[in-house]
Amino acid sequence: MEKDGWEVFINGRIQTFLNYNEGQGSIAAGSLWLDTDANKGLIVNGQPYSGQVNVLGGGVPAEEALPEFTNGMHAATDQGLVREMRLRSGFTGNVLGFGIRKRLSERTELLGYTAVTVGVDSEQRRKFNVVSPDWRESFVRLTSTWGSLTVGRTLTLFSRGATEITYLYGYRYGLGFPGTVSNFSQSTAGSVGFGVMGNGFGAGLVYATPSLGGFQLSAGAYDANTIPTTTLLNRARWPRAESEATFVRTFGSANLVKLFVNGAWQRLYDFGGTTISTDVYGTGFGGRLEVGPVRLGLAGHWGKGIGVTYSFEPNLALYFIKRTQDALSDPATACGMGNYSACPGPKMRTVDGGYAQLQIAVHKKLDVRAGAGVTRVHQLPEDQVQNWRLDPNMLGTGAIDPLTSVGYITVRQQIGIGAGLTAHIDDNFHFTLEYFNATFQWYKPVPARPDQGYPSQTLHSVNAGFTYDF
Repeated sequence: MEKDGWEVFINGRIQTFLNYNEGQGSIAAGSLWLDTDANKGLIVNGQPYSGQVNVLGGGVPAEEALPEFTNGMHAATDQGLVREMRLRSGFTGNVLGFGIRKRLSERTELLGYTAVTVGVDSEQRRKFNVVSPDWRESFVRLTSTWGSLTVGRTLTLFSRGATEITYLYGYRYGLGFPGTVSNFSQSTAGSVGFGVMGNGFGAGLVYATPSLGGFQLSAGAYDANTIPTTTLLNRARWPRAESEATFVRTFGSANLVKLFVNGAWQRLYDFGGTTISTDVYGTGFGGRLEVGPVRLGLAGHWGKGIGVTYSFEPNLALYFIKRTQDALSDPATACGMGNYSACPGPKMRTVDGGYAQLQIAVHKKLDVRAGAGVTRVHQLPEDQVQNWRLDPNMLGTGAIDPLTSVGYITVRQQIGIGAGLTAHIDDNFHFTLEYFNATFQWYKPVPARPDQGYPSQTLHSVNAGFTYDF
């Protein structure tokens, strides 16, 4: 609706899917992987050992994918079988957006926009539980010949290009990986976590240059995102810095090429009040190609502690803090006596990933698509040495203990493969049928017996549902 230079509009979508999931239960009972087979796995003092190790990151935990067990209990030899059918929201969830646009002059425009997301399923499958709204976007944007300035909560810049690919060519009208099987989800994951680092929403101040021959640069300062799973990474002094450079060129009536590279940096501090700090940073890159009915998107990312599923998430697989904790608690060290500049800081694990998504419009009423991606977490030296404090390569004294397994395992990689089709019943009404295979794999205990394989969890999802967008 327009009047006197003002324009008021609404947009959004409503989605509901039938979602069937089947596969393995979690390798962990709580946070512990139980190795009950003394013929493989853990080693203590050089001998096979029936015990347990901590599981750091990855997979769908038992409380979010409820398994059935052959013998009625969780064990390394029986992860259980997950079989559940759900009625739930899709990748974007149900969204209602409201905007007001004002033309200040011939070349200057002011936009205010806010949007809320809700799901159709209930928390813990209890229909009497309240479905709480998630107000994901609320921002003001001023656009003119000098570019644009956005202030408020909106999609962040880091990994925006990869998220855009999985939305446009993959799961705009789909569901993908559900994220949680047995519990509530306002929106699902699509391919996020499988080669795609979800960018998410954040409060920020972002400037974007005007497009100059197809090139555009965006830079923003966002409210910092701390990691609450450890006090050593749960405080921030300064906003988070993010940026993205893009190049877009159209040719013909239906052809396009877009390239992007983005990055982010954030410094985190000890919540306990020391001056110990750690940097978290990463970069993303890729591109999109549209030629006639074919759409292809390729993306990758790399970073230190940057996230596994979405950027700057509190994932236990991302950091190693034992050296720092031990130094702080040892009164015989300079660190333990209050000289915090002498403390070894937390170490962040390297994360990388790659993603490819193909979509073909075989008819104006039908799209088919397929995609695959992998996200990897790389081990630190400390992840491979038991009694690392005695490793001469780390602190200069002592000898390592090669005969006892390290007491934890981290997620190694997450692989996702999906395919589906979307029938456009009307311009605003769409039906999707799709399949998604999610595989999570952890590192072996170090050291492990030669016959020990990588612990893993695989889930299959078949989804069918409707989307109405407006």
